[in-house]
Amino acid sequence: MFHRFRYESEFYPTLNRLPLSVRMKLDLTGIKLSLKDWLAFSIEERQVICHLPIENQEEQAAFTAYLDFLCQKYNGSPVEMLPPLTASLWDTSRVPEPVLDRSETNGQAVTPREWSHWKFHERYALYKNAISKSEPEKFYAVLAELRERAR
Repeated sequence: MFHRFRYESEFYPTLNRLPLSVRMKLDLTGIKLSLKDWLAFSIEERQVICHLPIENQEEQAAFTAYLDFLCQKYNGSPVEMLPPLTASLWDTSRVPEPVLDRSETNGQAVTPREWSHWKFHERYALYKNAISKSEPEKFYAVLAELRERAR
């Protein structure tokens, strides 16, 4: 599924940036993909990547194989692999420290209740933006969007 966040809406028509939904798939499958690699793919290929599921091992294998095919096609080399991130970093059991720290700086810490009610990809979005060293406003944009949806 292709989860879209409002703060990224300006580049959805051309997919000239890696959407957070795709970054999540890359992190969970352990694939390293640069913006240069992403932009080498056709718009149709980027759309396919956005919509490919990775819910189970078979889907993850298909996702990885497709990206490997594209990297071979455009770069002449296999897709670069990294250790995958573990989803336990943003599971529902507790609000991760980076998310708490970043949200507290804005005066409205994420509560355990909020955290446990948000969907997997929403928690990932907050976690990923909380650990990012650049563009802290993205974290607050995602947090505001999630809180609006909860009303």
